[in-house]
Amino acid sequence: MDWKALRERRHRRARQQLHVEYAAINSMLDQINSCLDHLEEKNDYLHACLKELLESNRQTRLEFQQQSEQQNMEADGQGSQPPV
Repeated sequence: MDWKALRERRHRRARQQLHVEYAAINSMLDQINSCLDHLEEKNDYLHACLKELLESNRQTRLEFQQQSEQQNMEADGQGSQPPV
């Protein structure tokens, strides 16, 4: 058998094997990329929900604080008036 032809066949098989391995790696990277995109979408959604919750809590706390101040002012006003 011709050594040159044998070496050529081995190189061809090695290149084919590399091509198969690279294709498998590319497929895995595509799957990972898809998962990362999905996680990024979920993260963006959760971030928006948390911002909304934070704003709602701030608003509720402000309203509670205003009601508390108003009740204190009313209580102070009633205590300073002489009984009828």
